Amino acid sequence: TELLLISKGAKDFDDFIHLAEQARTFVNSTLFAFAAEVAILHRADSRGIIVPPIQEIFADRFVPADTLIRAFSIATTKPSGDESDVIVDVHETGNILDPEYKLAYYREDIGVNAHHWHWHVVYPSVYDSTFFGKKKDRTGELFYYMHQQMCARYDCERLSNGLNRMVAFHNFDEPLEGYAAHLTHIASGRHYAPRPDNLALRDIRQVDVQDMQRWTERILEAIHLGKVIDSQGNDVPLDEEHGADILGSLIESNLESKNKQFYGNLHNWGHVMMAYIHDPDGRFRETPGVMTDTATSLRDPIFYRFHRFIDNVFQEYKKTLPVYSKDNVSYDFLKI
Repeated sequence: TELLLISKGAKDFDDFIHLAEQARTFVNSTLFAFAAEVAILHRADSRGIIVPPIQEIFADRFVPADTLIRAFSIATTKPSGDESDVIVDVHETGNILDPEYKLAYYREDIGVNAHHWHWHVVYPSVYDSTFFGKKKDRTGELFYYMHQQMCARYDCERLSNGLNRMVAFHNFDEPLEGYAAHLTHIASGRHYAPRPDNLALRDIRQVDVQDMQRWTERILEAIHLGKVIDSQGNDVPLDEEHGADILGSLIESNLESKNKQFYGNLHNWGHVMMAYIHDPDGRFRETPGVMTDTATSLRDPIFYRFHRFIDNVFQEYKKTLPVYSKDNVSYDFLKI
């Protein structure tokens, strides 16, 4: 957040570039790329700048390590002056022993993962509307809508491949299915850790499973009471116009959350807990799985099940809304 605020707060474009040059020498590449992209997107003096696609900046987050190694090997052994394209087949990351393998073509698609990264650049959870001088309209509602649409598409893909619709994550003690992305950070040589079958969530250093359960119960209670309690102790109604937006910010949770201390950080910590499920207290100094990274998390089947759980929380809110009236769905000025 601090790096983003510094980048956005540069007095002019030259100052911004100078700050970026300095930051690049001591900030890890992921943080630098994210902060730079968010700043470029939101600075008035950087409008029109075209940033390379994330898959060209971090190819190692979209292409399995063995494929990249073969590509590098071929490229470095080509005759001098040969500028022809290097074409390398991408090795599959699973096999038919795993039923979810049928959906790998969708989950591991470069475009869909790049979209997820870009959406979170446009709507970063650390976006401070006071500092940026502009409030993004319906950020919380769009958080729900975009992820719900991705889950709906995923279910369509499942049905078209002879699989049932996904079963939503619903129990913080349930054993989870495994997944291995076969991705490796080229710069560090460290891999995105795989998750063996049948591991369950456990407490990590920053947050407990009990915290996740408590936050879920508090959010559901707020929905059924029709109001949330903000950080000043005031009641904020979950009405038809703003309820979905308030809930989305509360659940994600972004800086627009009405009361992060009370309602917690359900979505973000859920991703982190699942990514560290193999080494929750860090005793083995293992790297996290793909669920910590917006450029890779869609590869994991649990992403969709977890977000269906988030969707179901929103459905509880929708059940409290009145049915549409004729005035809601008709336009008197429109004649067909």
